[in-house]
Amino acid sequence: MRVRRTFGLWLALSLLLAGPTGCLMPNRGTPVFVDSWAGNFWSGEGLLLEVSPDQKRCLVAVRDRALFVRQRWVDCVSVHPRRSR
Repeated sequence: MRVRRTFGLWLALSLLLAGPTGCLMPNRGTPVFVDSWAGNFWSGEGLLLEVSPDQKRCLVAVRDRALFVRQRWVDCVSVHPRRSR
């Protein structure tokens, strides 16, 4: 019984720390490749979610090195189109 409670607490804590980003990629967006110099990503594969009105900043969803999905604004020059598989 104590092991279940401890596991439940760890699970709740990990979900809380994941915050609004989490482990799953959003189900919307355009598949893109983000240059590695725009951030510390696990892979450059991500999703373009939004472009600023001046078209200089792009909101992308990418996985960081801990494999959590992060949404962040990057320069649009570091975002390149890719074909979906």
